Amino acid sequence: MTSSAPAAYTEIMNWFIPAVAGIFGAVLGSFANVAIYRLPRENLSVNKPKLSFCPKCGKQIAWHDNIPVLSYILLAGKCRNCKAGISPRYPLVEILCALLFVMCAYYFALPGKWVEFGIAAAFCLSMVIITFIDIDFRIIPDVIDKPGMALAPLLSFAAPGLHLSAFTELLSWFGVEWQLSGPFTLADRGLAVASSLLGIAVGAGLTYGVGVVGKAVFKKEAMGFGDVKLMGMIGGILGWQAVILTFFLGSVIGAVIGVTLMLISRRKDPHIAFGPFLAAAAVLVLFYQPQIRHFILVTYPKWLAGV
Repeated sequence: MTSSAPAAYTEIMNWFIPAVAGIFGAVLGSFANVAIYRLPRENLSVNKPKLSFCPKCGKQIAWHDNIPVLSYILLAGKCRNCKAGISPRYPLVEILCALLFVMCAYYFALPGKWVEFGIAAAFCLSMVIITFIDIDFRIIPDVIDKPGMALAPLLSFAAPGLHLSAFTELLSWFGVEWQLSGPFTLADRGLAVASSLLGIAVGAGLTYGVGVVGKAVFKKEAMGFGDVKLMGMIGGILGWQAVILTFFLGSVIGAVIGVTLMLISRRKDPHIAFGPFLAAAAVLVLFYQPQIRHFILVTYPKWLAGV
């Protein structure tokens, strides 16, 4: 009886924690919708006004009409007051945030990495907000990326495991061996801060450099400064290797979607923002960095060699 109790408890936690994370993610997805709508607009902020309102008629939305996903279904996608249609993007954002929080639970919370879970969940939420604001307005709000860069070293101190191993790998290239074993020491955490600062420098520097070269070659703006700050934030939180993978993967995704849109619209410049591709790539790298590295460095070269 006692031997089976821990196994039963583990089995319950394996679905209970992701389920709770998903519900929490849907609720914060509702907050993300508020941020997406309000942050780019003047005279609005995430806490002014305090209550949600219909963007068509301006009427306040009752709490029972603001339940993530469920309220949209019960209202048949229409405002209760003015009967104007509600964009299906609202429940889609809530579902997306729920799914991302479930993934964060599987990758971080279930292994007991609760600090990492909190950081990863907040990171995913910020990437969702940035994506849709950049799609609508082609801007990345300073209120997200600047605090993200400022907090990144502190977050790395709190959760060195997010990218410290990549920094110790870099040190080994220069003959400095740093062993990571057992609980993180104060020295490990200090090294994680240095790793975060390097990630900021690599992320912002790489993007800024590409922008300068692109502008010189194509005679037009190739990379917005918002992308520079975004990559600095990503590098600070995920590390130098992750930010390079993010830039590469984001460029590939952007190129594929950009070419597809050009073929569909038959326009030479489909005017698409780069931020959403970087954000999507950063989330993929957060969860699948080892697999992505293996594909780029091992699997793909074998394909080219015909092995």
